[in-house]
Amino acid sequence: MIRIGSSVIVAITVFVLGHSCQAFAPNAVPHSTVKSLSKTSLNLGDTSIFSDPESARRLFYFWFGGTSGGGGIAVAAFPQMFSRFQKIQELKGIGPTLGGEKLGMSTLLCGLPEDISKADVEKIVNNKMSTEKMVAKGPQDSYFAQKGYLRFEAFEQANPKCNPLALRAVFDAFTTSSATVDPREAQILLDSFRQDTSIINKALISNKLKGYSAIGTLLLLLGIALSTCGDAFSHGWFPDWPGNQNFPIGLVSPGFWTIPQYWT
Repeated sequence: MIRIGSSVIVAITVFVLGHSCQAFAPNAVPHSTVKSLSKTSLNLGDTSIFSDPESARRLFYFWFGGTSGGGGIAVAAFPQMFSRFQKIQELKGIGPTLGGEKLGMSTLLCGLPEDISKADVEKIVNNKMSTEKMVAKGPQDSYFAQKGYLRFEAFEQANPKCNPLALRAVFDAFTTSSATVDPREAQILLDSFRQDTSIINKALISNKLKGYSAIGTLLLLLGIALSTCGDAFSHGWFPDWPGNQNFPIGLVSPGFWTIPQYWT
Protein backbone atom coordinates (compact mmCIF):
# COMPACT_ATOMS: atom_id res chain seq x y z
CA MET A 1 0.00 0.00 0.00
CA ILE A 2 1.09 3.57 -0.47
CA ARG A 3 2.94 5.56 2.10
CA ILE A 4 0.25 6.63 4.55
CA GLY A 5 2.00 5.65 7.73
CA SER A 6 3.77 8.22 9.88
CA SER A 7 3.48 11.01 7.29
CA VAL A 8 -0.30 10.72 7.14
CA ILE A 9 -0.69 10.49 10.91
CA VAL A 10 1.39 13.65 11.30
CA ALA A 11 -0.60 15.41 8.59
CA ILE A 12 -3.94 14.41 10.06
CA THR A 13 -2.82 15.37 13.56
CA VAL A 14 -1.81 18.80 12.29
CA PHE A 15 -4.75 19.46 9.98
CA VAL A 16 -7.56 17.72 11.88
CA LEU A 17 -6.52 17.92 15.51
CA GLY A 18 -4.37 21.05 15.15
CA HIS A 19 -5.15 22.60 18.50
CA SER A 20 -2.73 25.46 17.95
CA CYS A 21 -3.09 25.89 14.19
CA GLN A 22 -5.50 28.61 13.07
CA ALA A 23 -4.57 28.78 9.39
CA PHE A 24 -7.88 27.37 8.22
CA ALA A 25 -10.17 29.69 10.21
CA PRO A 26 -11.57 32.64 8.24
CA ASN A 27 -11.68 34.58 11.53
CA ALA A 28 -8.97 34.05 14.11
CA VAL A 29 -10.07 31.57 16.78
CA PRO A 30 -9.41 32.92 20.30
CA HIS A 31 -6.73 31.08 22.24
CA SER A 32 -9.21 30.36 25.03
CA THR A 33 -11.56 28.70 22.54
CA VAL A 34 -8.79 26.50 21.10
CA LYS A 35 -7.67 25.58 24.62
CA SER A 36 -11.24 24.63 25.51
CA LEU A 37 -11.48 22.61 22.30
CA SER A 38 -8.29 20.69 23.08
CA LYS A 39 -9.69 19.61 26.42
CA THR A 40 -13.10 18.54 25.21
CA SER A 41 -12.67 17.43 21.59
CA LEU A 42 -12.56 13.73 22.45
CA ASN A 43 -15.72 13.99 24.57
CA LEU A 44 -18.19 13.90 21.71
CA GLY A 45 -21.20 14.33 23.98
CA ASP A 46 -19.93 17.52 25.64
CA THR A 47 -21.59 20.58 24.13
CA SER A 48 -20.15 23.11 26.61
CA ILE A 49 -17.71 24.33 23.97
CA PHE A 50 -20.70 25.65 21.97
CA SER A 51 -21.50 28.42 24.45
CA ASP A 52 -23.21 30.61 21.85
CA PRO A 53 -23.94 30.44 18.09
CA GLU A 54 -21.10 32.80 17.18
CA SER A 55 -18.50 30.70 19.00
CA ALA A 56 -19.94 27.53 17.47
CA ARG A 57 -19.66 29.02 13.99
CA ARG A 58 -16.01 29.90 14.53
CA LEU A 59 -15.37 26.36 15.71
CA PHE A 60 -17.16 25.02 12.65
CA TYR A 61 -14.91 27.00 10.30
CA PHE A 62 -11.85 25.87 12.25
CA TRP A 63 -12.77 22.16 12.21
CA PHE A 64 -14.18 22.19 8.69
CA GLY A 65 -10.88 23.49 7.38
CA GLY A 66 -8.94 20.83 9.26
CA THR A 67 -11.30 18.05 8.21
CA SER A 68 -10.99 19.14 4.60
CA GLY A 69 -7.21 18.80 4.82
CA GLY A 70 -7.39 15.31 6.29
CA GLY A 71 -10.20 14.28 3.99
CA GLY A 72 -8.17 15.40 1.00
CA ILE A 73 -5.39 13.02 2.01
CA ALA A 74 -7.89 10.18 2.39
CA VAL A 75 -9.57 10.91 -0.94
CA ALA A 76 -6.19 10.83 -2.66
CA ALA A 77 -4.88 7.78 -0.81
CA PHE A 78 -7.73 5.29 -0.85
CA PRO A 79 -8.28 5.11 -4.64
CA GLN A 80 -4.55 4.56 -5.14
CA MET A 81 -4.54 1.83 -2.51
CA PHE A 82 -7.48 0.08 -4.12
CA SER A 83 -5.90 0.35 -7.57
CA ARG A 84 -2.63 -1.14 -6.31
CA PHE A 85 -4.52 -3.95 -4.57
CA GLN A 86 -6.29 -4.75 -7.83
CA LYS A 87 -3.01 -4.81 -9.74
CA ILE A 88 -1.55 -7.27 -7.25
CA GLN A 89 -4.59 -9.52 -7.59
CA GLU A 90 -4.17 -9.45 -11.37
CA LEU A 91 -0.68 -10.96 -11.02
CA LYS A 92 -2.15 -14.38 -10.23
CA GLY A 93 -0.74 -16.93 -12.66
CA ILE A 94 1.12 -14.25 -14.63
CA GLY A 95 4.75 -14.43 -15.75
CA PRO A 96 7.50 -17.03 -15.56
CA THR A 97 7.78 -19.32 -12.55
CA LEU A 98 10.17 -22.05 -11.46
CA GLY A 99 7.29 -23.86 -9.77
CA GLY A 100 7.88 -26.47 -7.12
CA GLU A 101 7.39 -26.07 -3.37
CA LYS A 102 5.34 -23.13 -2.17
CA LEU A 103 6.66 -20.66 0.36
CA GLY A 104 3.63 -21.03 2.64
CA MET A 105 2.44 -17.41 2.57
CA SER A 106 -0.64 -16.29 4.49
CA THR A 107 -2.28 -15.01 1.34
CA LEU A 108 -5.26 -13.34 3.06
CA LEU A 109 -3.18 -11.36 5.57
CA CYS A 110 -0.49 -10.59 3.00
CA GLY A 111 -3.00 -9.42 0.38
CA LEU A 112 -1.76 -11.90 -2.23
CA PRO A 113 -3.99 -13.70 -4.74
CA GLU A 114 -2.07 -16.97 -4.30
CA ASP A 115 0.93 -18.54 -2.59
CA ILE A 116 4.28 -18.06 -4.31
CA SER A 117 6.98 -20.51 -5.29
CA LYS A 118 9.92 -20.86 -2.91
CA ALA A 119 12.25 -21.23 -5.89
CA ASP A 120 10.95 -17.96 -7.38
CA VAL A 121 11.68 -16.15 -4.11
CA GLU A 122 15.14 -17.69 -3.78
CA LYS A 123 16.00 -16.52 -7.29
CA ILE A 124 15.18 -12.95 -6.25
CA VAL A 125 16.84 -12.85 -2.82
CA ASN A 126 20.00 -14.55 -4.09
CA ASN A 127 20.64 -11.75 -6.56
CA LYS A 128 24.18 -10.60 -5.75
CA MET A 129 23.57 -7.01 -6.84
CA SER A 130 23.42 -4.68 -3.83
CA THR A 131 20.34 -2.55 -3.30
CA GLU A 132 22.41 0.62 -3.64
CA LYS A 133 23.63 -0.52 -7.03
CA MET A 134 20.02 -1.26 -7.96
CA VAL A 135 19.22 2.37 -7.18
CA ALA A 136 22.17 3.61 -9.24
CA LYS A 137 21.30 1.47 -12.26
CA GLY A 138 17.55 1.93 -11.96
CA PRO A 139 15.41 4.66 -13.55
CA GLN A 140 16.08 8.16 -12.22
CA ASP A 141 12.73 9.57 -13.22
CA SER A 142 11.43 10.52 -9.78
CA TYR A 143 12.37 12.65 -6.79
CA PHE A 144 12.82 9.63 -4.50
CA ALA A 145 15.04 7.82 -6.98
CA GLN A 146 17.27 10.88 -7.31
CA LYS A 147 17.50 11.08 -3.52
CA GLY A 148 18.82 7.52 -3.38
CA TYR A 149 15.71 5.56 -2.43
CA LEU A 150 15.08 2.12 -3.82
CA ARG A 151 11.92 2.11 -5.93
CA PHE A 152 10.01 -0.96 -7.01
CA GLU A 153 10.79 -0.14 -10.64
CA ALA A 154 14.53 -0.32 -9.93
CA PHE A 155 14.12 -3.55 -7.95
CA GLU A 156 12.11 -5.06 -10.80
CA GLN A 157 14.68 -3.95 -13.39
CA ALA A 158 17.46 -5.58 -11.36
CA ASN A 159 15.59 -8.89 -11.32
CA PRO A 160 14.61 -9.61 -14.94
CA LYS A 161 12.64 -12.71 -15.88
CA CYS A 162 11.50 -13.23 -12.28
CA ASN A 163 7.96 -14.02 -11.21
CA PRO A 164 6.02 -10.70 -10.91
CA LEU A 165 4.01 -11.72 -7.85
CA ALA A 166 7.12 -12.96 -6.04
CA LEU A 167 8.87 -9.67 -6.85
CA ARG A 168 5.97 -7.69 -5.46
CA ALA A 169 5.82 -9.80 -2.28
CA VAL A 170 9.55 -9.53 -1.58
CA PHE A 171 9.60 -5.76 -2.14
CA ASP A 172 6.50 -5.18 0.02
CA ALA A 173 8.20 -7.15 2.80
CA PHE A 174 10.85 -4.40 2.92
CA THR A 175 8.56 -1.57 4.00
CA THR A 176 5.01 -0.40 4.72
CA SER A 177 5.35 1.73 1.58
CA SER A 178 4.78 -0.08 -1.70
CA ALA A 179 6.74 2.48 -3.73
CA THR A 180 10.08 3.33 -2.06
CA VAL A 181 12.40 2.12 0.69
CA ASP A 182 15.78 3.08 2.11
CA PRO A 183 18.25 0.81 0.27
CA ARG A 184 20.23 0.17 3.46
CA GLU A 185 17.15 -1.12 5.27
CA ALA A 186 16.21 -3.18 2.23
CA GLN A 187 19.71 -4.69 2.11
CA ILE A 188 19.53 -5.79 5.75
CA LEU A 189 16.21 -7.50 5.15
CA LEU A 190 17.36 -9.00 1.87
CA ASP A 191 20.36 -10.56 3.61
CA SER A 192 18.08 -12.04 6.26
CA PHE A 193 15.74 -13.42 3.59
CA ARG A 194 18.67 -15.25 2.05
CA GLN A 195 19.24 -17.03 5.34
CA ASP A 196 15.59 -17.96 5.81
CA THR A 197 12.96 -17.24 3.15
CA SER A 198 10.12 -18.15 5.52
CA ILE A 199 10.52 -14.86 7.43
CA ILE A 200 9.24 -13.01 4.37
CA ASN A 201 5.76 -14.11 5.41
CA LYS A 202 6.12 -12.53 8.89
CA ALA A 203 7.70 -9.36 7.52
CA LEU A 204 4.96 -8.88 4.95
CA ILE A 205 2.18 -9.48 7.49
CA SER A 206 3.80 -7.01 9.90
CA ASN A 207 4.00 -4.32 7.24
CA LYS A 208 0.42 -4.89 6.14
CA LEU A 209 -0.84 -4.63 9.73
CA LYS A 210 1.07 -1.36 10.20
CA GLY A 211 -0.58 -0.02 7.07
CA TYR A 212 -4.03 -1.12 8.21
CA SER A 213 -3.42 0.50 11.62
CA ALA A 214 -2.52 3.76 9.91
CA ILE A 215 -5.76 3.61 7.91
CA GLY A 216 -7.77 2.90 11.07
CA THR A 217 -6.18 5.82 12.89
CA LEU A 218 -6.86 8.08 9.90
CA LEU A 219 -10.54 7.09 9.84
CA LEU A 220 -10.86 7.49 13.63
CA LEU A 221 -9.43 11.01 13.56
CA LEU A 222 -11.61 11.97 10.62
CA GLY A 223 -14.66 10.59 12.42
CA ILE A 224 -13.92 12.65 15.54
CA ALA A 225 -13.35 15.75 13.43
CA LEU A 226 -16.55 15.26 11.42
CA SER A 227 -18.59 14.70 14.58
CA THR A 228 -17.25 17.87 16.19
CA CYS A 229 -17.72 19.77 12.94
CA GLY A 230 -21.36 18.61 12.72
CA ASP A 231 -22.08 19.62 16.31
CA ALA A 232 -20.56 23.05 15.73
CA PHE A 233 -22.63 23.50 12.56
CA SER A 234 -25.91 22.64 14.25
CA HIS A 235 -25.23 24.78 17.33
CA GLY A 236 -24.05 27.65 15.15
CA TRP A 237 -26.98 27.91 12.73
CA PHE A 238 -29.94 26.11 14.30
CA PRO A 239 -29.17 25.67 18.03
CA ASP A 240 -32.85 25.44 19.06
CA TRP A 241 -33.71 22.60 16.65
CA PRO A 242 -35.13 19.72 18.80
CA GLY A 243 -33.31 17.16 16.68
CA ASN A 244 -29.99 18.28 18.17
CA GLN A 245 -30.92 16.53 21.40
CA ASN A 246 -31.43 13.09 19.88
CA PHE A 247 -29.21 13.08 16.78
CA PRO A 248 -29.18 11.09 14.46
CA ILE A 249 -32.76 10.04 15.27
CA GLY A 250 -33.62 13.71 15.02
CA LEU A 251 -33.10 13.49 11.25
CA VAL A 252 -36.36 11.52 11.15
CA SER A 253 -38.15 12.81 14.23
CA PRO A 254 -38.79 15.75 14.16
CA GLY A 255 -37.07 15.46 10.75
CA PHE A 256 -34.32 17.37 9.00
CA TRP A 257 -36.96 19.18 6.92
CA THR A 258 -37.95 21.15 10.04
CA ILE A 259 -34.51 22.74 10.36
CA PRO A 260 -35.41 25.90 8.33
CA GLN A 261 -37.94 26.77 11.06
CA TYR A 262 -35.09 27.09 13.57
CA TRP A 263 -32.45 28.65 11.30
CA THR A 264 -30.77 31.67 12.83
